[in-house]
Amino acid sequence: MFAEGYIGIAGIIGVGKSSLTIELAKALNFSPVLEEVAGNPYLEKFYKDMSTYGTMMQIWLLNHRFRQHREFVSRISLGKIRGVVQDRTIWEDTIFARMLNRHPEKIISDMDYNTYLDLFDNMVLRELVFPQLLVFLDCRVETAMQRIQSRGRNMEKTISMEYLKHLQENYYQFVEEMETAGVRILRLNWESFQPMSEVVRLVHEYSLKPSNFTKWVRPLRRAPESENYPKKIVKSEKVSAKI
Repeated sequence: MFAEGYIGIAGIIGVGKSSLTIELAKALNFSPVLEEVAGNPYLEKFYKDMSTYGTMMQIWLLNHRFRQHREFVSRISLGKIRGVVQDRTIWEDTIFARMLNRHPEKIISDMDYNTYLDLFDNMVLRELVFPQLLVFLDCRVETAMQRIQSRGRNMEKTISMEYLKHLQENYYQFVEEMETAGVRILRLNWESFQPMSEVVRLVHEYSLKPSNFTKWVRPLRRAPESENYPKKIVKSEKVSAKI
């Protein structure tokens, strides 16, 4: 099912999600939901030592985003707010865990990855709420790196081009998975920022497109140190419920 008035903004680090989240929410008279970068106790440690802090960082993020997710879905359904624009949805959490598990250095081990997916299933899949529309911002990795450097966050100084390239590849796969699951996707070339009036027009246009949702099932669990890993999600019969 999906929540009317729930718009997600997706894209790699540095693409410009936070700025668009704030501006689009203002234009739609929605509430912005931003990532809590300053309140994340693992983020700076993670960028300095990914192998040590990778798993706990993902668990912290999942817990934080799940709390946000439940709160705003409830407020929308009760009519307390018109809607939200969210900077990185809970559905995107799995992108980072999968990428770190697939990393040549196994930043997240198979055992930890399986545990993470079990936790994701128990938390998120039991309250299956997709965004009404997922806006995917895309730009060159080089452009994202320039924007990261321009905003000057100390914790992001160690982000490499290779890391961003892996992240972008996993985002492309994620967007295909979401589209396969029936989520409406608005792809925007964010190499240069587009006028807000045009973004709003496209959001209204794409929000009206038909969609048929399937039950989202996470990838099969990995056997420890196994090289065989299914790359596509498994789908069940389609459902078409709304809240």
